[in-house]
Amino acid sequence: MLKRIRIVLVNTFHPGNIGSAARAMKVMGLTHLYLVAPQSFPDAEASAMAAGAEDILTQAIVVSTLEEAIGDCQHVVATSARPRSHQAPAMTPAECATFVSKQSEQDEIAIVFGRERSGLTSDEYALCNRHVFIPANPDYSILNMAAAVQIICYELYQRSLTEFYPVTQSEALPDAKEMSYFFDNMSVQLEQSGYFNGKPKAATLGKLRAYFQRNPPNISELGLLHGIMRRLTPQSKKVDKV
Repeated sequence: MLKRIRIVLVNTFHPGNIGSAARAMKVMGLTHLYLVAPQSFPDAEASAMAAGAEDILTQAIVVSTLEEAIGDCQHVVATSARPRSHQAPAMTPAECATFVSKQSEQDEIAIVFGRERSGLTSDEYALCNRHVFIPANPDYSILNMAAAVQIICYELYQRSLTEFYPVTQSEALPDAKEMSYFFDNMSVQLEQSGYFNGKPKAATLGKLRAYFQRNPPNISELGLLHGIMRRLTPQSKKVDKV
C-alpha cells in the first residue's frame, strides 16, 4: 500500500517544513516525496529538521509543476481546510486512508499539500479528484503544513498495518449462526449444571447474550468457551449444530 503513495508538497516556502515532512513520512513508512517548485531546496535547514530522514530528502523528486508530480497517478487527493466552489468528494484522514488502501492495490496515489500560507490555487485544486480535510477547533484550525503531513501519514500507516498483520482465521469473528449455536449450547450447559435453580433463566440468559454481543469473542475464543463449558459439565448433553 505505502509503496504506491507519494507525498507532494507544492511551492513550500520554509525549507524546515520540507525536512519535518520528510521526518513525518519516514516515521510512518512512506518514502516517496515530490517537491513542486520549492522556494529553497536542497537546504541545510531541511536536512537539520529531517533528523535522520535525510534519505527521504536525497531521493525526493523536484519538479516545476503539479502536473509533472501527479502525471502518472490515478488518484490525486488535495489537502485543504477551506471549502471550494467545485469541491471534490471530501474525506477525513481516516476515510482517506481507507479509500487509499483500496485503490493502492493497483493504482498510484498522490496526497497533495499546498503552500503554508495560501494552500493550493484553484487551478491546482482542479487537478485533484479527492479532497481530505482535518477536523479541528473551528476557532483556530490552522495547522502547520508538516503537522498536517504527520496526521495524514499516521492514518495511512495505521491502515496499512492490516497488510502486515492480516486477520487470521482464529482472529476472525464468528457468524450469527455460530453465535446462535453458542448461546443455545450455553443455555443447555447451564440448565443441566443446575445453575438456574432459583434464578430467573430468561433474564440471566438475556444478560449473558447482551454481554457477548457487546464483547464478541473471535473464533478461537469461542472454541475456548465451548471447551470450558464441556469441562465444567462433562456429563451434560451437547447441543447439535443445525
